[in-house]
Amino acid sequence: MDSEKCGKCGKAATSLCINCKSAFYCSRECQKSDWKSHKNQCRSFEIVNDEKVGRLLRASRDISAGNVLISETPVIIGPKWTLDQDEEMLKFTCVGCFETIKTLYHKCPSCNWPACSTECIGLLNTELHDIECQFLKCGKGPEDKTNIKSIKDYFRMDTMLALKILLLQRKNPKRFKTIMDMISNEKNRLLTSNFKEAEEKIIFLEENFLKPLEKAEEKSGQILLPLKDRKTLHKIFGIIETNAIYINLQTGTEICGLYPSAVFLQHSCLPNITYKFDMKNGFKISVKAARDLKKGEVLTTSFTHVLWPTSVRQQHLMDTKYFNCNCERCIDPTELGTNFATLRCIGSDEEPCNGFQTQTSKDEYSCNKCPIKVSMEHVNMITERMNEEVDNLLAMSPNPGTIEDLIDKLSPFLHPNHYLLFNLKHTLVQLYGNHKDYPYDSLSIDTFKRKLNMCEEMLKVVIALDPLSIRISFYTSILFYEKAMCMLEMHKRKYDNIDLNELKKCLEDAQKIISVEEDLMEGKQLLQKIENALIKF
Repeated sequence: MDSEKCGKCGKAATSLCINCKSAFYCSRECQKSDWKSHKNQCRSFEIVNDEKVGRLLRASRDISAGNVLISETPVIIGPKWTLDQDEEMLKFTCVGCFETIKTLYHKCPSCNWPACSTECIGLLNTELHDIECQFLKCGKGPEDKTNIKSIKDYFRMDTMLALKILLLQRKNPKRFKTIMDMISNEKNRLLTSNFKEAEEKIIFLEENFLKPLEKAEEKSGQILLPLKDRKTLHKIFGIIETNAIYINLQTGTEICGLYPSAVFLQHSCLPNITYKFDMKNGFKISVKAARDLKKGEVLTTSFTHVLWPTSVRQQHLMDTKYFNCNCERCIDPTELGTNFATLRCIGSDEEPCNGFQTQTSKDEYSCNKCPIKVSMEHVNMITERMNEEVDNLLAMSPNPGTIEDLIDKLSPFLHPNHYLLFNLKHTLVQLYGNHKDYPYDSLSIDTFKRKLNMCEEMLKVVIALDPLSIRISFYTSILFYEKAMCMLEMHKRKYDNIDLNELKKCLEDAQKIISVEEDLMEGKQLLQKIENALIKF
């Protein structure tokens, strides 16, 4: 760097731009003052209009893994627009910070909506509750203040994000325009349950806030919100559903936000970027390259769950985003060789078959050894019944024995890597040695062998489906940790075939993978367990 000159003042350079690694400077002051002219060169992505998918982000140069691509604050932040499934539970959401609260002991001093504390930092934040506080103050309030159902029906936090956006046209017209320019999928939504649910939320907003506002506008002769019709509100709900990014708070509570550039990230079941949020800095998003990227590559994230089979992922994408995915995993019947949704072929009455059935078309599964085909309708019926059994068992805090029984029951019909067996096995390996009735010292060496084999099989699956450990870091880290604990116990029992270097590497891999989730309570707890194991080792 001795021969390089500062791009601003011409003196001998001592540092590189930490982002693009191509501009030289002699001091931080020079780098700051040169930013206006350098930022376009420094920017590592470009927004491109594609005929098929619309606007997308593309790498504008070769980018190394770990480099920051986008760092930006949200246009708007708010609670989720979907209600929790268990509507019977007595809980509310703080209107300031969006955390779950179980009582109405505290309220915002101004609008009287539920709060975690009268001193909640979100209540006076101009980017959070301040947007809607004065508007909520004019609401009708619960019909019956002594009836808990009436109270819950009024404090509808699933409408709050849409209301915040509507109010931006007065609070911040520039941000309102930015949001209204986003894709809303209005035509695709018309006959969907999303549209019907939005209609119900719009009626709530009209009855409690917008009609009273219209009367006040007529009385004063002043228009406070020019746009508040149903068409505008449906567009807003469509924009939220299509573009909002979920944010996990440290306690596990989910909220969501709309971001000006990150909104153009495309979907892939094998994404190439990862992102984190800075909770202390206005929920700023930091998007990084998860691997080395070539100039021109489209930047992708995943809008669905990695541990869902292709049929479920595709249905979810069609229901929520209105498109089909044609990524490498989705077009492969074996799901990248994992057989994550593959069934065993039972053959005919005359001759059993040892083959496997994979989805070979939209409507049917076919065997790889015999001519038998099974309709997709029949496959769905079978797997739905099995899925119900799995869900019911896991909801009952089962012991290893009951999980083993269900695995044995389902195994004649499913590939060993099938997602239903995967869910059961992932729970089982965590219970072996950790359940009160199955402590480590009570387990046989054969049980340890079984646990070790399951960990190794599942690690092959998660590494194939999420090779960069972007989306299921918890699952992957837990498997490495449980494999290491199993090997350690086998080593204590003088079992010969334990490689201590492999054991240590499992713990180090588990530590590295979960470290990206240490801001979350669950991530911090798992990381602590792994670090304790490394110290003991």
